[in-house]
Amino acid sequence: MGDQSWWETPLKYFFHGISFSILLLLLGFLWAFILGILVVLGYLIGLIIGFVLLLIFVGGINSFLSDFFWDISTSTDWKSLLGHGFILFIALFIVDIPAVLVNLYVPSLVTSIAVFIIYAFISGFIARKVAAYWEQYHEE
Repeated sequence: MGDQSWWETPLKYFFHGISFSILLLLLGFLWAFILGILVVLGYLIGLIIGFVLLLIFVGGINSFLSDFFWDISTSTDWKSLLGHGFILFIALFIVDIPAVLVNLYVPSLVTSIAVFIIYAFISGFIARKVAAYWEQYHEE
């Protein structure tokens, strides 16, 4: 890390956060379709399975991006991805509360874009920390 420029690490956080948001949006459409089918077929059990799939998607996306941007390799079995996704989902949910409040207080396109850009850095930072935790404490 000593040979990197001062701006490379924040730029990696930004691209990790943006990439995570875009991939989660794209997989979110697939997840919504799958969730609809599961709920029609299994009601409450289908809903539970659907949310488990969401957490596995979140963990899988972050595992892929963490390996790509930071060379952090995490376990990719479904239980590990489920736990990884759960921790990341909760962390990002808590961290995003101020962004929601800002967008509610000052609702405009400019505010939404500014918050999105700022939170790309924050999301990338949180996602890297969760992946590093998962690599360090959940090695096989």
